[in-house]
Amino acid sequence: MTHHVWQLFIIGGIMLICIIFRMNRMRRYQLVRPISLLMRMYVFGLTALILLLEGWQNHSIFIYAAIGMLFGSSLAVHAYETIRMKEENGRLYVKTSKWIESFILCLFLSRLSFKLGELTNHSLTKIGVVELYQHIVSDDAMTMLSFFLLAAYYVVFSYQMMKAGKRSTRMHHA
Repeated sequence: MTHHVWQLFIIGGIMLICIIFRMNRMRRYQLVRPISLLMRMYVFGLTALILLLEGWQNHSIFIYAAIGMLFGSSLAVHAYETIRMKEENGRLYVKTSKWIESFILCLFLSRLSFKLGELTNHSLTKIGVVELYQHIVSDDAMTMLSFFLLAAYYVVFSYQMMKAGKRSTRMHHA
């Protein structure tokens, strides 16, 4: 096997392990940790902002970003409406929708797998770094749409969970 096939095999194995852990976590209640939610909001929000700022060269990115953010935000609102919450010892626990979490996970992993395959093919042709970046990121509408969907989903959902956690804490202390 070539070096690139081994890289894809290792990445595929890591992704499979992540899927197994994530699917196991979806079956039980998870503790709401405000710092994790805040970090998720900042990471996804900042990355989306950087991609938008880089998109001035390719204006079609804004169209796909808007569509992705609209769909991701509406998915986050629906996900928040379908979660189950419980409070134990003053801490908030939630159980999210398996269907929505599975959709988000499959969307992310499918685009990641597709892009890793493309990256391997392009690395074999010795294409330049700038051209590779432009092709992999800014010229692919589906990748932009799916990233902004994920970013909007995680930012909006995390924000709603932080509000729910604050409401729960206020009600518990009152």
